[in-house]
Amino acid sequence: MGDREPAIERLDAIFTRIGRLSRRRMPDDTLTFGQFAVMRMLFRQGPQPMGAIAENMGISLAGATGIIDRLVNQDVVERTRSKEDRRVVWVDLSDGGRERMMRLSQERRQQMLHLLEPLEASEVETLVHLLGRVADHAEQEQAEQAAHRS
Repeated sequence: MGDREPAIERLDAIFTRIGRLSRRRMPDDTLTFGQFAVMRMLFRQGPQPMGAIAENMGISLAGATGIIDRLVNQDVVERTRSKEDRRVVWVDLSDGGRERMMRLSQERRQQMLHLLEPLEASEVETLVHLLGRVADHAEQEQAEQAAHRS
């Protein structure tokens, strides 16, 4: 692993730079990272029970409830109780939340296009492939650790 240290340091610095530059280019929006992540999940996957949101985010049910409370106060998500089991609370985007996510998704897509502009199409494919492998490995490792804890 020692021979990878300089590359890891450079990669960490690059991710930090990209993150900083991306935040500067992000639209002027009041969402926190956690709120955006929940809204993106609902936008991509549709209505979710509160427990699934907490599990997918890797946070407690109380933490997810706090995020959802703030999003409800912004009128971007709605909660409904399950008709079959009143203990289950479903969360979905409101019409305004869906519109906001469409706008934010388009802005993020434009930002990514701009960020990847200096690369050839084949280089973008290689980057996506390699980062996908890293993410897959990290998710597999996390799932294995979660399985050992239970």
